[in-house]
Amino acid sequence: MTSETEAKLNELAERTHRGKEELLEEAVNHLIAYNEWFERKVKNSLAAVERGETVPDEDVRAWIEQRERS
Repeated sequence: MTSETEAKLNELAERTHRGKEELLEEAVNHLIAYNEWFERKVKNSLAAVERGETVPDEDVRAWIEQRERS
């Protein structure tokens, strides 16, 4: 951990009246949960592609253009 990050962690612990270990555990738990969610999304997306459940490029471009105009 860089000294800057450690200083920010110390400041956060002081401001929130929580221990550094508690904050680190919470951060690690969030990281793990996010990675599990992301891996599920990628797995589900790859399965959808294998089933042929995709959106044609032209439809995606049209959707993006529509959003840009709004």
